[in-house]
Amino acid sequence: MSGGDQTWPDDRRSQDPRLPLAGVRVLDLSRILAGPLAATVLADLGADVIKVESPQGDETRRWGPPFHGDDAAYYLAVNRNRRAMVLDLRSDQDLDAVRSLAAAADVVIENFLPRQLASLGLDRVRDETRNAVWVSVRGAASGGPLADQPGYDAMAQARSGIMSVTGHPETGATKVGLPVVDVMTGLYAAIGALGALLGQHRTADGRPAHVEVPLFECGVASLINQGANHLIGGVVPGLLGNLHPNVAPYGPMPTADGELVIGATSDRQFAALCAALGLPELPDDPDYASNAARLTHRHKLADVLAAVFRTAPAHAWESRLAAAGIPCAPVNRIDDVFREEQVDAVELVQDVEHPAGPIRLVASPFTVNGQRPPIRRAPPLFGEHTAEIREALGGPAVPVDIDE
Repeated sequence: MSGGDQTWPDDRRSQDPRLPLAGVRVLDLSRILAGPLAATVLADLGADVIKVESPQGDETRRWGPPFHGDDAAYYLAVNRNRRAMVLDLRSDQDLDAVRSLAAAADVVIENFLPRQLASLGLDRVRDETRNAVWVSVRGAASGGPLADQPGYDAMAQARSGIMSVTGHPETGATKVGLPVVDVMTGLYAAIGALGALLGQHRTADGRPAHVEVPLFECGVASLINQGANHLIGGVVPGLLGNLHPNVAPYGPMPTADGELVIGATSDRQFAALCAALGLPELPDDPDYASNAARLTHRHKLADVLAAVFRTAPAHAWESRLAAAGIPCAPVNRIDDVFREEQVDAVELVQDVEHPAGPIRLVASPFTVNGQRPPIRRAPPLFGEHTAEIREALGGPAVPVDIDE
């Protein structure tokens, strides 16, 4: 696939024809997380991605410690499988370079505010682009009162209601411990790009689709059952800690040496859980005979179950419950996660050569025809490929002056 007849400096070194997006060209003008993550999803699937940074660079390069060489771990987490160049879009010459890349691309991803897009002339580049799907990551959707506000994950979690259902009543609302709205927005942006590429939808004037993916709306979409509980049932959900608003028992249980998360989402599973705990009579108790009853008496039920769980360590209960077909999992710390046998068995973490020394990175979570897409390129250094890409575009093989 090719965006047009314009010159694109193909990345022959890392092309893998076995991957489904081999030959797809992606121009990534975004920074921070949601946009770069969308580009990473496409790159993992085989797309040839060129990341364009300003002379100041992607902010996440400085979001450390920890650092590896000059770049923070945050940047390294979401910028694999691409080349990177520095362009100053305030320069007519560099804006022309972006125009040339956009003309040859299949997908363009950017996360500028509308006023920034206009001030840099990128709105004109977008309007001139006849072949590429244009993906705009925004703080909030166009046409609404928040459209011109910048998008940040914590603020999106707060405004979308995610924080209002996260945390304990004793401690108050809290954000999720990772940038969940940014991650979801990045995934939605990748889905939007793929959908537009697959359908080749065209606008009335013949240009390909313009896909807008806003953080706030992605946060609201993520409410799923909590949002439906309100819209359909009039419920205003509150803080439940680790409890589930619609199912019981479902959440962590204290064991002799830590917590184990368990779930019994049906009457059959609840009966199996009770049998494994040596409480076969419990499902016949009217207070626990149905999910609705268990929800009503969830705290009393939790006390009954906890008294049994405290008699043995988590690993013993995990083995017993798994054998009985009861969903369960330990509450791992991050270091525990990377010691999980599953992680090693499926090669989820890959060793990557990097100019500052080898690093280990989490690879794509999916497989294609039974194979996990390899990390073909390490996250690029700042401006690492500027000279070669500029030269391929017919410009001077020298980088712009880089601000300190």
